[in-house]
Amino acid sequence: MSTDREGDDGDQRGGRRNEYVLTKEWSGEQERLGLLEVSVDEFSIGAIRASGFARGSRCLEIGAGSGSIARWFARETGDPGLVTATDIDPRLLAPLEADGVRVLEHNVVVDDFPPGSFDIIHARTVLEHIAARDTIVERVAEWLAPDGMVVLVDCASFPVFGSSNAVYRAAMNAWVDVLALTDTDYDWPRTFPEPLQRHGYRNVGAAAMVPVLQGGSPMARFWSLTLETLRARILEAGLLTNDAVDKARQLLADPQFWDLGPGFVAAWGRRPT
Repeated sequence: MSTDREGDDGDQRGGRRNEYVLTKEWSGEQERLGLLEVSVDEFSIGAIRASGFARGSRCLEIGAGSGSIARWFARETGDPGLVTATDIDPRLLAPLEADGVRVLEHNVVVDDFPPGSFDIIHARTVLEHIAARDTIVERVAEWLAPDGMVVLVDCASFPVFGSSNAVYRAAMNAWVDVLALTDTDYDWPRTFPEPLQRHGYRNVGAAAMVPVLQGGSPMARFWSLTLETLRARILEAGLLTNDAVDKARQLLADPQFWDLGPGFVAAWGRRPT
């Protein structure tokens, strides 16, 4: 949700390879991120605790968005000065600085940290958007202390493909397909925790959340806003009509609508020896 990058591989219909399109330039992005936090923070925190998080840990939040997990780290670690929140566009993170959290403009693809800087690193809905995600799994290990932990949380599209509601299913397929043009991979989290195992991480674990989605709920509103911010690209790619996007957003606002939402999968592991 926050690693914005542009490649030079040429234009495609609806997007370019290595381009991140869910940027903070859109007027509704702060609300969209807030809805994600309300819906998924509890799952992220559960994965962080399962990884072995301890008070006094030096914490890094990659792609911190609007900062909810960084705030949680600041409370739970006992010292906000131990927390670093990064984003390639940190405009929504400024309030954290007043609380003592270090806020950095930082691109996980190219920017670095000194070896052994952190005891725990958390990244949510970041690596799914990055073509070099496997390389990043390897490089962030260097930023960890010898027994440091990494926690990855990414979105998995598979629960929506079996929906019996044609309007909802078509809209969710369009969301997946238009972002696939920019190298986003919503199948990658289905492989968790294999990427960590392959790179030698120890004490590996994984968990999954498949939310039951009701129209009008924060999760449904999140996906409705996601469709809206992607509307122009979906239309350009010929994946849906304008009317189909409107009908999907109406459905997601209807409290009588129930279905499964896209899932979230977490994986955690201790730094390789």
